[in-house]
Amino acid sequence: MIARLTLKNLGAHKLRLALTALAVILGTAFVAGTLIFSSTTNKAFDELFSEGARTIDVMVQAKQAFAGDDADTSAKPIPASVLDQVRKVEGVAEARGHVMGFAAIVGRDGKVVGGKGPPQFGVDWFGSLSEYALTTGRAPAAPGEVAIDSVTAGKTGYRAGDRVKVVVKGPAEPYTVVGIFKVGRSGITGGATYAAFDQATAQRLLLKPRAFSGIVAKAAGGVSQAELAKRVGAVVPAGYEAITAQKAADDAASDVKEFLGFLNTFLLTFGIISIFVGSFIIFNTFSMLVAQRTRELALLRAVGASRRQVTRSVMGEALGVGLFGSFAGLLAGAGLAIGLRVLFKAMGADLPTTGLVIAPGTVVWTFAVGVVVTLFAAYLPARRAAKIPPVAALRDDVAMPVRSLRYRAVTGGLFALAGGAVLAAGLAGGGNPVALVGAGAVLVFLAISMLSPLFARPVTRVLGAPFARLSGAAGKLSSQNAQRNPRRTSATAAALMIGMALIATVSVLASSMTASIDKALDSGLGADFQVSSGGGFGPPQSFDPSVAAGLAAVPGVESATPMKYTQIKLKDETTLVTVADPARLAKPFKIELESGALAAGTDEILVDAKTAKANSWKAGTAVPGQYADGATASIRVAGIYKDNPMAGSYLLGEGTYAAHYPSAQVSSVLIVKRPSADAATVKKALDGFLTAYPNLTLQDQSDMKEQARGSVNQLLTMITALLVLSIVIAILGIINTLALSVVERTREIGLLRAIGMGRRQLRAMIRYESVVISVFGALLGVAVGVGVGWAVQAALAGEGIDVLAIPGGRLAGYLVAAGLVGVLAAIWPARRAARMDVLRAIATQ
Repeated sequence: MIARLTLKNLGAHKLRLALTALAVILGTAFVAGTLIFSSTTNKAFDELFSEGARTIDVMVQAKQAFAGDDADTSAKPIPASVLDQVRKVEGVAEARGHVMGFAAIVGRDGKVVGGKGPPQFGVDWFGSLSEYALTTGRAPAAPGEVAIDSVTAGKTGYRAGDRVKVVVKGPAEPYTVVGIFKVGRSGITGGATYAAFDQATAQRLLLKPRAFSGIVAKAAGGVSQAELAKRVGAVVPAGYEAITAQKAADDAASDVKEFLGFLNTFLLTFGIISIFVGSFIIFNTFSMLVAQRTRELALLRAVGASRRQVTRSVMGEALGVGLFGSFAGLLAGAGLAIGLRVLFKAMGADLPTTGLVIAPGTVVWTFAVGVVVTLFAAYLPARRAAKIPPVAALRDDVAMPVRSLRYRAVTGGLFALAGGAVLAAGLAGGGNPVALVGAGAVLVFLAISMLSPLFARPVTRVLGAPFARLSGAAGKLSSQNAQRNPRRTSATAAALMIGMALIATVSVLASSMTASIDKALDSGLGADFQVSSGGGFGPPQSFDPSVAAGLAAVPGVESATPMKYTQIKLKDETTLVTVADPARLAKPFKIELESGALAAGTDEILVDAKTAKANSWKAGTAVPGQYADGATASIRVAGIYKDNPMAGSYLLGEGTYAAHYPSAQVSSVLIVKRPSADAATVKKALDGFLTAYPNLTLQDQSDMKEQARGSVNQLLTMITALLVLSIVIAILGIINTLALSVVERTREIGLLRAIGMGRRQLRAMIRYESVVISVFGALLGVAVGVGVGWAVQAALAGEGIDVLAIPGGRLAGYLVAAGLVGVLAAIWPARRAARMDVLRAIATQ
């Protein structure tokens, strides 16, 4: 009986439950889409990296003690003599050396292709063991020849026989395109570009003569990869290792999967936020449906239904909504996953393709999230439904039992106290400050959600006052309607509050980051100009140090200091360090020495005052360390300088770097002009010099600030766009609440129409009510968001975000946008109310 009744109720209230189901669909679609995108991309990369294992069985490479994406940890070259040794190993059918480095292809527009993220590879054409397959033309065989990948050829329009410029070490040089090749079977490069030279040319340009980046070998019949790797490993010199092709593929894939894992978590966070916001809508909808069906539920109790059966009936409806929403969300998630792939391609990351992967875990998690959240949100309304007494079926004035707000006040107060205590602990620097502030913020969110009914009436009264003054009866009634049920008003507003609070928090943090960066540049940057590659990561960021010498010779330039970043281990912790001559870096970075010497000799390092204090180091202190080539040393603290956000926490000398890191490339050059030189004239001369280097960008201090602001604003825009989904769900909640409120007040609306209220006035009344609820939620959200933003900024002050900046204009714009949201949300409920038949509305029980 209960099952049939549940199905009947779902059919009877399908319109009222539709928007609730849509909220579930949107939330679960985000979760499903993220999981499908992650599974599909992981499989595609597995297939891509496994292609290399088809042509080789073993790879020889230099050992590295550690490696990272944030610094130059390039491996040392392998001498050609090692290739001769590998070829003599029993079981090696074929072995070849290969070369890989940086080479940027210049397009027909004079700009380098790619480089803002994916790498720009220069490689050698090493024959049958490579994963490159010619599609047109031939392989490069002479110094002035190059072959390029098919994706780059498609973007630039280059064909075999064309002349193209390529940047390697010095200025861009002209080459003849002799061939176009495909990378792997798919031809997808993931946004990377490839320029292939003959081996001798590649060694001269990218590495050094008679040296290789790696050696690859093919096993003879009957010899396994593991066995061949063991044999080859026994003959290679110390400092090098032999690994199977499968392990090399797995290692390469693991780096990509680590990034995809971070991206997956990042996107899932917004899916969870959307589901959380949707739970308020589900709770509100079932609360209103139960209230509107009081007599129906009382009749069930009167004819013998138990409390458990009534509860099961309402929970059955919630289960139906959850199952439908989860199923539709899974389908929508597949479309979202395709959309994410298109978005990444538009951003320059042309990911490898394969068929959509909908793993069993994705289905389970999508349904688990959708169903569990829906059932959880509907549980309290179902419990209330079960408490309706049978005698209520005989009464016209029955109302749902409502618990006193005292319980909310006490519970919300306890959450607020707990949240305040945790926030205070985070701001005091205890434990992990950011984690504590985050936990405190969650408790404060919950506290505000619980306490909001207590101040819903006074706040909505103030917000509704202008409408009451300017719009007469419609305005007064809209204000009173918003105040009528503070629980419902606050629950509807809470959904919008969460989205607005998160957007406000991110806005405060973004403004604070921008202000902090401006302060750091003003206080710590003495250089007038900076030359860098203008984007990207890893090898594409670096360029030949000879550029610094050329820049120093430009008229009006006082100094041009090259610098780079790398990693070392200090006390078993991997640390990012700045590499440069400390004495030459003093002026460009305004370095002020506190003790010791402004110089770093062999196995010496300079540290800032904060790091020295945290570790109890002094000038002369010896610290156990290790370099990327595996060499260990007792690294001496040569000097301590005042905290400087531009220089970072550590300075390593160029001599020590050269002894342990093979790459001579630099990340940027800091330029100081002569005091008497005109800045505009010097900049023009520098631009003229750099015309031969299309991969490099010249910036003055204002350009650097603008670039930093652009990066922060881009991040803000992306996060805000992701949070818009929660705002959309909140809008659905307002629409749903108003639509159900119209049904609940059918007789009241009929009476208002009967005594003379026009349709336009009725629409205005509902529209004003919607605006009041929306602005109420936005006000709460902005207030909470500013508070949380301040707390997070204070917790991150030690990490460089030491300036609090509140974007008043942007936050005011959010409040105006909330008012517009209210207008939009009221369109359908208001039209529905205005079209009611007056006599039928009055006759409604």
